[in-house]
Amino acid sequence: MSNWTHVAAIVRVDDIRFEGEPNIGERFEEIFGKELKYEDSFNVWDEADEHPERFLPLGSEGSLTMNVWKNPNKSCMAAYVVSIFGDLRDHYDPNAIVDWFKEKISSLWVRQATITVENEWNGTVNWTYTDEG
Repeated sequence: MSNWTHVAAIVRVDDIRFEGEPNIGERFEEIFGKELKYEDSFNVWDEADEHPERFLPLGSEGSLTMNVWKNPNKSCMAAYVVSIFGDLRDHYDPNAIVDWFKEKISSLWVRQATITVENEWNGTVNWTYTDEG
């Protein structure tokens, strides 16, 4: 019998975006990791086995999904919204995902962040960012 972990996370990221300057929005995949899909090639799955840190949290059928919204108003400090969500088959530790999220957002200028991870066997963990971390 499968064990499913359901994840919903969102982080609002502040940034000062100057024309022509590299900004944090171009590095979200580098920060959080790449997606792994069920239908990806064996080479990608092998890479995920060897280097799971390069990917979003993984289950036996793929990883979580990440979407990034970029504020079109470049003069606004609230520059991005990153959502990370999905259902992981055979991932058992909700605390590990929350700890991963905390570590990843520590390199960002966070305005707001929250995550809920629900594991069918091991319960639900909620965490909300505060200025204290």
